[in-house]
Amino acid sequence: MQSQAPDPLDLKLLQALQLDGRAPFNRIAHALGVSDQTVARRFRRLRTTVQLRVLGITDESRLGRSTWLLRLRCTPDAAEQLAGALARRPDTSYVSVISGGTEVMCAMKPRTRQARDELLLARLQRTPRVTSVSAHCLLHHFYGGPVGWLSKINALSPDEQA
Repeated sequence: MQSQAPDPLDLKLLQALQLDGRAPFNRIAHALGVSDQTVARRFRRLRTTVQLRVLGITDESRLGRSTWLLRLRCTPDAAEQLAGALARRPDTSYVSVISGGTEVMCAMKPRTRQARDELLLARLQRTPRVTSVSAHCLLHHFYGGPVGWLSKINALSPDEQA
């Protein structure tokens, strides 16, 4: 089945689910002015065609966890292994190999100050074939994330959002 571009109703449904992923279909349908069967059918189609999933994600900044952006320079033979090891860590958000395979870029949210210091000041500094480490704490998140574009489309009117 070929996926089609989301139409205005699909976008409204997506934004409604972003606002309240547990909202029942009949409540969303009422807000959007369609039947609950229409919402259920659209949801099933999006789940099938674009692998839509509704997830609960913790806003870790409210828990006092900071995001750290790391740029690790390494020898070319170490980048993939290093990226794989970082990707397996539960506190890693994303990992990319960049610059012709000699650098690894990742974002992490260490759970404690001790875990952060152990990683940044000890473990990475002693990792063989890592030639330099650059670590930057994210001070303010203005926009982005995997569903940031949904907030910008303004598919829902203020009344529909309420």
